[in-house]
Amino acid sequence: CLLGCAAGPAMGGPIVINEVHYAPKDKTVPEEFVEIYNDGGVAVDLSGWYFGGGIQWTFAEATSIGPGGFLVVAQDPATIQSIYGPAVPVVGPFSGRLSNQEDHLVLRNRTGGLEDEVDYRMGFPWPTPGGPQGYSMELIHPDLENDLGGSWRSSNPGLDQSSDVIGAGE
Repeated sequence: CLLGCAAGPAMGGPIVINEVHYAPKDKTVPEEFVEIYNDGGVAVDLSGWYFGGGIQWTFAEATSIGPGGFLVVAQDPATIQSIYGPAVPVVGPFSGRLSNQEDHLVLRNRTGGLEDEVDYRMGFPWPTPGGPQGYSMELIHPDLENDLGGSWRSSNPGLDQSSDVIGAGE
């Protein structure tokens, strides 16, 4: 999560698809992205890994993600850094588009082996991001399967992740 959420592996490997931003608030701004997270204890070399499905992207040689690190694969990296700041680790631009209705994102390693996938849909039990707020879809917890709708929530870009949404006694 661009806001520092943690997520974990769905397929048993340390790299997981952690956030999907397919419905920006302004449809004319190229700010779609997919974020991956390394839940492992060592850096992972992503050289030659690739996304298939709604987007196409192949990671360049010498691309890696450190333990506990995030990497954003963006429709337009400059747009992402202008919105979220220059410190956001971002690559791209990917080709294709993320569907607002349903999509099947597949992350494969350089030999074609499946590393992770998310087959999201619009409507229950999947969160409904987008709208005037431009929310994304974020994995809730590291131990949850990220191919299940109930494992995701809509982001809230203005919410401090360390604060309570509903205070005690309210």
